[in-house]
Amino acid sequence: MVCCLDKPESEYYVAKFSRRWKWSNNRALICKNCIEGFLKDYSNRYGEQMALALCCAMLDIPFYAETYRSVIENNSFFTIGLYTRQTNCLGQFNLKNFSNSIIEGEFGKSEAEVRESVEAKWSRQDKQNMNYSISVVGYDPFDECGMTNNDRRYCFNILAGYCDDESVRDDSHKIQTVIQLTHIHLQCKKIDESINRELANSAPEDKKIKEYATTKKNLLDSISKMVRDNNISSNYNEKSKKGKDTLSEKMKEMSANDYEAIKVNLFEIKKAEAMKQIADLSNRSILEQLSFDSNDYTDMIKEQREMILKYESDFDELREENRQLKNSLEALREKKR
Repeated sequence: MVCCLDKPESEYYVAKFSRRWKWSNNRALICKNCIEGFLKDYSNRYGEQMALALCCAMLDIPFYAETYRSVIENNSFFTIGLYTRQTNCLGQFNLKNFSNSIIEGEFGKSEAEVRESVEAKWSRQDKQNMNYSISVVGYDPFDECGMTNNDRRYCFNILAGYCDDESVRDDSHKIQTVIQLTHIHLQCKKIDESINRELANSAPEDKKIKEYATTKKNLLDSISKMVRDNNISSNYNEKSKKGKDTLSEKMKEMSANDYEAIKVNLFEIKKAEAMKQIADLSNRSILEQLSFDSNDYTDMIKEQREMILKYESDFDELREENRQLKNSLEALREKKR
C-alpha cells in the first residue's frame, strides 16, 4: 500500500526492523494522517485496541497491549504517534516487527494476563497492599471496573489502610463500606487532576473550577458521613485501642498472620549474640529475686523434661523432612543431567 507520496519524509512513521519498508529507508509509506484515519474508522467498528493492532499490521511494527495501556495511563488519550514514540524511547522492541507480536502470542493474551504483566512491575509495597486487601475482602473488588493500572494501584493502597482496622476486617458490612469509600477517594483524585489541568490552561475557566470544587466538597462530605455512620474512623471508633499502631503490635500482627517476610528476621534476632546476653541477664535477675522450694524445682524439672521431649520430636521430624527434600533435589539434578 502506497499513498501520499508527495509529502515530506517526516510525515511517515519509521518501521526500523521491517523488511517490507526496507527499500523506502524504513519509512512506512502510509502517511500519518491516513493512519490516524484508519485508526478512527477501525476504532468505531472494533474498538481502539484492535484498531491499533490492525494499524500496526499495516505499518509492520510490533503490537503489544501492555504498551497500549501504558500510553493511555501516561497521557489519558491515545494516538499512534505516542505509541511509536514510547516504543522507540524504551528501545524494548529492537529487531521486532508485527510478525513478532504473533509469534510471541500477544493476541492470545487475556485481559487478566495483560493486567498481571503490568502489575508485576508494581513496587513491592504496592503488591503487598493489593494482596493484603484481596485477602481481607476475599476477592478483587476493582476487577472489571474499567480502572486504569494507576487507578487500581491507588485504590489498593487506600483500601489497605482501611483494612488495617480490626473492626473492618471482622465486619462484612464495613468491608463493603470501605470499598465504596475507596471509589469515592478515587473520584476525588480525578477531580483534583481535572482542576490542575484547568489551572494549567492559559485562561482557566472559573466556572469549571467552582463546579469541580463543589463536587469534591460533596464527595468529601459523603466520606465523612459514611465513616461516622459506620464507626470506621478512629475519631468515632470507641473500640480503638491504645498502642495498636506501635511497632511491637504490628510485629505481633504480622507473626499471627503468618507473614513470610518477617520469619527470617525474627529467627536472626533471636539468634543474635546481643539478644542472648540480654536474655541471660534477665533470667539471672529473676532467679536471684525468687526463692524456690523443692516442689517448685520438681515442677520446673518436669516442665523442662516435657519441653525437651517435644523439641526432640520436632527436631527428628524436621531432620527427616530435610533429608527427603535433599533426596528430591538430587533426583531433579540427575534428571537434568
